[in-house]
Amino acid sequence: MTHIIQFSGGKDSTALVLWAKEQGWPFVAVFFDTGWEHPLTYDYIQHINETVLGGKLVTAKSAKYPGGMRELVIKKQMVPNHRMRFCTEELKVLPFAAWMNEQDFDEATVYQGIRAQESSQRSKMTRRVWEPLYEAWIERPLFEWTHEQVFALMEERGVEPNPLYKLGAARVGCFPCIMSGHAELRRVSGALPEVWTRIAEIEGSLENRNWFPADCIPARFHSGRRTSRAGEAVTFPTHEDVRSYVMDADEQQIRLWYRCPTSGCLSVYNLCE
Repeated sequence: MTHIIQFSGGKDSTALVLWAKEQGWPFVAVFFDTGWEHPLTYDYIQHINETVLGGKLVTAKSAKYPGGMRELVIKKQMVPNHRMRFCTEELKVLPFAAWMNEQDFDEATVYQGIRAQESSQRSKMTRRVWEPLYEAWIERPLFEWTHEQVFALMEERGVEPNPLYKLGAARVGCFPCIMSGHAELRRVSGALPEVWTRIAEIEGSLENRNWFPADCIPARFHSGRRTSRAGEAVTFPTHEDVRSYVMDADEQQIRLWYRCPTSGCLSVYNLCE
């Protein structure tokens, strides 16, 4: 039996790696590079590889989109969104399946750091499921864990979490993630202003398209204009529109966005020092 650990550099997959080491059996940790991770995440992944995985981390990427997120967006001329999250499928799911099918495993089990607490959609998943794409069982040993338990395990083992969490990021797989909302963008803007530069870079590779969906902010704040396939004039928000809207929000709305009770702490997980 070959045990495969999916590692991304986020809190859950890091805890999964630590959990796997506690089991006492050998495993292979695999990181699929989307080409869209923050430099701090790449550094963190290398740190975990050196200090926890003994330099044995397997790094791979999509053969179809070797340029990662940038190439994917350019070729499709659109940005993934919460309705069409094709980035996950194209840059992680399908490439991982291809990698698995290239290996010479007699029998394998894949382990994911998915937790039910993360979202209502994930709560409907199961702890164990058969994956026909590469004919192996998927196990989710942390499925019932809370994020407090995840961070507690890292603290017990003396492993710091990805530094992006302390800088306001709620998620660190891809930067920025297409699922980042107003609150997260507001939090990270101060410590990580490059979030807007990266979004602008993607928008600059598109023709009359944008990073954010049309309903991200009210239409009256849109400055983008284009003609739909039906020949109708439509508006869309540029990253500058969204940035202004997010950063100029009134104080009451800002307080509602912040989940951390300490005014000086940016972490949504109460990782304040």
